[in-house]
Amino acid sequence: MITIGIIDYLNVEPQYYRLEERLAGRDVQFRRGVPTELNRALAEGEIDLAPVSCIAAAEIADQVAIIPDLSIATIGAVKTVLLFSWMADPRELDEVRIALSDQSATSVELVKLLAEHFWQVQPRYTTESQDINQMLRRSSAALLIGDDALVEFAHRREMPGRGQPYAFDLGDEWLKWTGLPFVFALWAARREALPVIDATGVVPALYESKKDGLVHIPEIARAYAPRLGLPVGVLTKYLHDLRYDLSPRDRAGLLTYFLLSLPDFAPSALHCWHAD
Repeated sequence: MITIGIIDYLNVEPQYYRLEERLAGRDVQFRRGVPTELNRALAEGEIDLAPVSCIAAAEIADQVAIIPDLSIATIGAVKTVLLFSWMADPRELDEVRIALSDQSATSVELVKLLAEHFWQVQPRYTTESQDINQMLRRSSAALLIGDDALVEFAHRREMPGRGQPYAFDLGDEWLKWTGLPFVFALWAARREALPVIDATGVVPALYESKKDGLVHIPEIARAYAPRLGLPVGVLTKYLHDLRYDLSPRDRAGLLTYFLLSLPDFAPSALHCWHAD
């Protein structure tokens, strides 16, 4: 039995489009979770294949193989990795407290890189459940990711007694700093499961799902809109702005991120899957 992880966010839906239907009758099951949950489950062998935080894939590079041409990336604003702040400029976040989402791994490290190298500040960090009201009650800024961030940015609510926080898109901040795309997640498979994954035809089904999903983004957005309570057009544009192919330019952005966040890591340690 192959267990495939599913990130429970809108941004991965095009890669899952009709995937269960394509794999019907095969020895496959699915498990949903937020990125940190799937990172842990893949590392501990509870699942065999999943989109995981790119930093998590690097940390267990000796255990996994990367599936080529599949990623979640952006050039510029991503709309779902946001730092909400009471400060009008991230360069004002020196020596203050930033609350980091417990659902994120790659984006948490991205905040720290931007703070140190681009904004040139030294905040204090705490990791908390993803609740913007509670996070901003105790901290000067809060990192939100995924659907919660998308909804919060769309509504731009005022916090009771505090007003409306500023919002900084970390994909946009990365582009300003490096001029490169940012890769948030990679598809990775446990190496010992590769023969069964290959025999089951999971990877070709993933490629077909992505190809088909990108054609059906309006339908995906329409089906997902009631869950978030946002207009279909907002979700359609969001999905169109994402990148799913892990192009050479995306890989350049990924390499830059690895060199900054994991200076002792050799990118050649990332093993890529290939069909036999």
